[in-house]
Amino acid sequence: MRDKLEKKIVDKPDDLARHEELAAWLEANGDEPRAELIRLHIAMENTHLNREKRFELELVERRLLEAHGRKWIGELGDFVLLKPTSEQNYRLRHGCKVLWYRGWVRGLQLDELTLKLSKVLLHAPEMRLFNTLILTEPVNASCDYLHEWGLLEKLKHIDLSYGRISDKGAQTLAADRNIKKLDSLDLSGNQITEEGLAPILKTFPKVQVDDQSPIEVSRDDVPAAEVAEEEDAGSDDDDV
Repeated sequence: MRDKLEKKIVDKPDDLARHEELAAWLEANGDEPRAELIRLHIAMENTHLNREKRFELELVERRLLEAHGRKWIGELGDFVLLKPTSEQNYRLRHGCKVLWYRGWVRGLQLDELTLKLSKVLLHAPEMRLFNTLILTEPVNASCDYLHEWGLLEKLKHIDLSYGRISDKGAQTLAADRNIKKLDSLDLSGNQITEEGLAPILKTFPKVQVDDQSPIEVSRDDVPAAEVAEEEDAGSDDDDV
């Protein structure tokens, strides 16, 4: 029954009634935490919440994610979470952010893509509603992964701004027919000349391409303790 309810959501992810139906089933079948997360996120969609109430809901979300978040994001945790400690079980790596939507992972902010991560984003069951990707240090290889592994077909919103993407990367994206299905694409602040901009603008006129003067991000800007934690946690990635 759970698989059937989840498939209904995947088929029509913005149908509120389908999410409420899944939450009710989860609660009745012993998964109260996930039901609570779904209802919590629905409540947080209310644009009229005052600051105090929103903060209260965010505290509840933090508690739920600390207790169950590592399980809920599945294999993705190997790429975005630090190793758990006795005090914290759900700690995001520096620069990473998970965007939740009614109990599902809807979007991610990451530094860059890798082959292994691309496969998880495509095939992990926890990522069935995933449609938004923000890369903080995008390079031409990021465009290759988006194209070669079919991620463009899955995504609706892509932010590749202020990185090191050149004409080569822009042309790779422009050549993918799935670019026309996007709702938004931001390539601002890269290293793209008219040679790369022309095919992008032809296939996806809504692309943002302002200020082709990239901002370089240095690891020197990251506190040493956080860098050490990232490297320690990242040592397990080769085994994924």
